[in-house]
Amino acid sequence: RPEAAARRPEAAARARLASPPMSAPSSGDAAPSTSGRAVYDDVLPTASPWGVVGRQAVLAAVAAFSKCVLDVANVTTTTNLATFERAIANRDRANAQGLLTVCNHVSTFDDPGMLSALIPWSVFVGEPRRGDVRWTLCTDEICAKTKLRESFFLCGKALAIKRGGGVEQPAMRTAANLLLRGDWVHLFPEGRVSRDGELGTMRRGLAKLLCDVEIAGGTPPMVLPFWHSGMSDVKPYGRWEIGVGKRVHVTVGEPLDLTDLTAKCARCEKNAKARDHLHAQIMRRVETALKDLEAQNRRERGDASP
Repeated sequence: RPEAAARRPEAAARARLASPPMSAPSSGDAAPSTSGRAVYDDVLPTASPWGVVGRQAVLAAVAAFSKCVLDVANVTTTTNLATFERAIANRDRANAQGLLTVCNHVSTFDDPGMLSALIPWSVFVGEPRRGDVRWTLCTDEICAKTKLRESFFLCGKALAIKRGGGVEQPAMRTAANLLLRGDWVHLFPEGRVSRDGELGTMRRGLAKLLCDVEIAGGTPPMVLPFWHSGMSDVKPYGRWEIGVGKRVHVTVGEPLDLTDLTAKCARCEKNAKARDHLHAQIMRRVETALKDLEAQNRRERGDASP
């Protein structure tokens, strides 16, 4: 029947990516998906190498230092913070809805510094019970240079990603599984620090993650963009000193509805040209949202600082 034939590409794509329910993991394995499925099985470990107490200690110490830098030594103001906090606490966890936050990248201290300043202490305190602190991606040149450093960053919920390794590498596959089970993943869609403060070229990793979740039959993640300014003054790129008396301002946007585009993921999956075009469409919409927030952020600051 015509309608059955039309569904075959989507069914094939789902069968290729979705895996059966995961059993309880051994220590060091990725945690099981709360939705009963996973996109990939060749993923990085997500369990804390230093146990629950070790993860809590690392997250608390980094958060305390970051909040002191951003809120005591400097001043951080935020527009629409309530939307950010609701996205963490009130998304549809019953249906394993993940959260995917995106923002510009101007300092190596954007994460954990600026993000820790935004996250309420209650989220850090509740981490052992709810696991609501964000996951992030960190270049392996920084966070996996030694085994000790790799363990520290993994306790801080940072996954080592290989620069130039593409969207099929283990860190990206792990992030897809995390979103599918309802976790929060933060991405810098440019994939690198901007030296001049301008928004760089969008990489397609974010679009790939959204399509992975869609094809596996998961609940579409909430995509929340925000723009920040002033972090390049607090921690300039390539320098170790921390600025004092600077102002950081964050403008949080509203969740993006990308479902009209992600609904096409399965249909485009096996056609490289169609898939790349779809990914580009998704990233253009994200880029537009970020540029709108950049303009709003500058108006709120009352200046044109990058």
